[in-house]
Amino acid sequence: MNNSIDAVTFLSLGPGDPELLTLQAVRILREADVVMIPATRSAEGKLVSRASDIVSQWCDEDKIRRYVLPMQKNREAAQGVYDNIFHDAADGYRQCRRVVVAVEGDVSIYASIHYVLEQLKTDGIPVTQCAGIPSFIAAAATQELSLVSQQQRLVVLPGDADEATLQQLLQTNHVVVIMKLSQCQQVLKDFLSKNPDTVCHYFENVGTEGAFHTTVRDEICSRPMPYFSLCILFPA
Repeated sequence: MNNSIDAVTFLSLGPGDPELLTLQAVRILREADVVMIPATRSAEGKLVSRASDIVSQWCDEDKIRRYVLPMQKNREAAQGVYDNIFHDAADGYRQCRRVVVAVEGDVSIYASIHYVLEQLKTDGIPVTQCAGIPSFIAAAATQELSLVSQQQRLVVLPGDADEATLQQLLQTNHVVVIMKLSQCQQVLKDFLSKNPDTVCHYFENVGTEGAFHTTVRDEICSRPMPYFSLCILFPA
């Protein structure tokens, strides 16, 4: 097959601010023929997409294809959506179209869309990744934090934290980032209640108008933690 398009591009969109895209990402969006983005439906049935808010700043609406992902732990329904993205991306590539699969955050960090990337590679279709700014890096920057310094080590957990693990990591000079925080919010709240000397920076919706940050543990412990939340824990 003679195809003038090099690859399907998996594009990292960063945490939420359209201006936090790289120059490379902006160029790719402007040159794309098709941009595939994730979306969800609210409880009221409204289509919601942070990716759309970012992408629409840099490319025309007629290029954008939204794929509605169910927000639930049962991944079977989501798998069907990923299969659709795979088939559409493959078809677009074979039609010599510049296909971009846009990913919130960075495509290399807990991005379930990587399944589609692997499927394309298995099918003989070349892929490439465009790096982005992870949400915890952007979060640290908003508060002028030194994320790690000197001999500290950084650990990123995917919402499956437990108190014993947190205790062990912080006692051995690790800075701990917990992403997908809504999945283990009670663990964090219990840990903070039992460890008053631990410094916790809590963030919601980094890079958006709804961004929120606090280090006040009473606020953290009383607050329902949404999907787009994370925290950074520093050893005492």
